[in-house]
Amino acid sequence: MRIDVHAHYFPEEYLDTLTRLGHAGARPAAARAPGHGMSLAERADLLAEHGIDCQVLSVASPGPYLPEVAAATEAARLANDLYADACQRFGGRFAAFGTVPLPHTDAAIAEAERCLDALGFLGITVGCSVAGRQLDDPAFEPFFAALDARGAVLFLHPQGVGGCPGSEGFGLNWMVGAPFEDTLAALRLVFSGLTTRYPRLRVIVPHLGGTLPFLLQRLDDQATRMQQTGEATYRMAGLPSEHLRRFWYDTVNSTPAALRCTCAAFGADRVMLGTDFPYLAGPAFSRAVRYVAEAGLTSEETAAIYGGTAQALLGLASR
Repeated sequence: MRIDVHAHYFPEEYLDTLTRLGHAGARPAAARAPGHGMSLAERADLLAEHGIDCQVLSVASPGPYLPEVAAATEAARLANDLYADACQRFGGRFAAFGTVPLPHTDAAIAEAERCLDALGFLGITVGCSVAGRQLDDPAFEPFFAALDARGAVLFLHPQGVGGCPGSEGFGLNWMVGAPFEDTLAALRLVFSGLTTRYPRLRVIVPHLGGTLPFLLQRLDDQATRMQQTGEATYRMAGLPSEHLRRFWYDTVNSTPAALRCTCAAFGADRVMLGTDFPYLAGPAFSRAVRYVAEAGLTSEETAAIYGGTAQALLGLASR
């Protein structure tokens, strides 16, 4: 069974609603996706052609992160209802991670509960940051506590805000800023102590973990040095690598050497297929699926990445 855990869907009704509610980036974000115009029926045929049994949809960016709680809630509920309809209409070909109206914590908790209980979604997606606020913002603590109590899956996704100074211009905020966002969001969850306090939270970091696999030993060395010199301000227990190895990662990258690096750092059993459709479309979509089998991994590791790990994590029955 092949499961694609990283894919997006931008219904026109959702984009129109975001625009009406004052989200300036709604249309440009969707316009960047080469496969945006493909219908769900056409996409279902594409998945069948590539042997993908189930694609998990997530809103990602643009998310419903609006300043007014009523507007954010309206946008989030609409997106989730449209996703639920897509899941029902295609006989299990699509599943979903729900979106929530952060930064409004109480409303986000209520919508997450609706997604997981009433709509049957597989988890919740949040931006690597929310309206300029980092995920370790104390105001979000009750939200993570509620997800942890359920042992929920949390899928992170960049917001295109850049992950470091200098990512402005030249398209760098998505080209390289996005994986830096992945890196920083994951590390802030770890170093803030969130993953220590909420160990049942099951976190998926996209894009092979950004730069995390490449920097894993450096992270441990620096954290140890800071602790020894009294510079440490973090609230995690243990080493960063211990927490990062409890996360899951998707394969959106398409470079075999990078996939091997992530598997070596975290274990092939923590990696799952992702295509980033509709951003990767046409030949790029085919390559995103095919390169997993071409990366020189064992047949057991390849099978786990293509679907075995996701099936176990998400509780999906075989089709």
